[in-house]
Amino acid sequence: MNALTYSRFGGPDLLQHTQQPAPRVRAHHLLIRVRAVSVNPIDGKIRRGELKLLSGARFPKSPGSDFAGVVEEVGAGVSGFSVGDRVFGFPGSMREGTLAELITVAATSIARIPSGLDDVGAAAVSMVGLAALQAVRDVARVAPGERVLVNGATGGVGLMLIQLARSHGAHVTAVTSAAGLAVARQYGAQIVHDYRARPLSMLGERFDVVFDLSTKLSFAEARGLLTPRGRHVGFEPSPASLLASTLLGPFRRQKQQLLVTKPSGRDLAELAGKLQARELLPPPVEVFELSDARGAFERSERGGVIGKVVIRAAPAPTSP
Repeated sequence: MNALTYSRFGGPDLLQHTQQPAPRVRAHHLLIRVRAVSVNPIDGKIRRGELKLLSGARFPKSPGSDFAGVVEEVGAGVSGFSVGDRVFGFPGSMREGTLAELITVAATSIARIPSGLDDVGAAAVSMVGLAALQAVRDVARVAPGERVLVNGATGGVGLMLIQLARSHGAHVTAVTSAAGLAVARQYGAQIVHDYRARPLSMLGERFDVVFDLSTKLSFAEARGLLTPRGRHVGFEPSPASLLASTLLGPFRRQKQQLLVTKPSGRDLAELAGKLQARELLPPPVEVFELSDARGAFERSERGGVIGKVVIRAAPAPTSP
């Protein structure tokens, strides 16, 4: 099968189109023909070797953390899915990427794509939608009437966070670049700030929850933005932050919380229902064809993307 691979740690220039053995479906898994994959910051970290303790150092590797595709084969013990179903998901593995013609995925980590959403849109939602849903519902436990700050608000996760926090009854302030102000408003932020024109230290208010997607706002710096029992949620856990959160958390009124996104077909099905009902909008996308996959990673890693970068891995089948 065709796959995008790299044979050592490094930059996007190492990515190559190669022929690899096709995977075989196993029990409780599905064989998926991939149609689209989004680009996420973790992909670059894995490729550069920053997470080699989790990803391993066996090559070749394929990039990609999520996908949208079509069920090609159903493994033993799987119910609820059939060949030909359009599905999307986040396998949650750092060892096996999704940018290949065929992948195998646990049936518990996928859901059907809602009607009206194309493969590119579904791929754009898969991982970031899960991250935002789990951050709002499970980590911060956002409650009606709370004041929420989303710092770095116009990437994929940020735009999902704005919408989901609003659906929980929160008042949402978004911090982004000047180029993202209109998009943040479009997705539901009630107050928006350009971080260059107005630094966080000058916002002049306190928040019950601060979601930091910029990865530049430490808990120590965030404490001045929090209410006495406020929560700071980070999205790139490090060993040091995990240790501090675990050991010091019980002794602090203000909480440092960390999200580790978990694969969940149930959560994806919840997102699909919200997308179907138009209660949730997918992020805007910049689409790259598979032939220019290297360019997609380069674009994402330059930064400044509003929404998501998505690689269209295969054209959607045409109806007869």
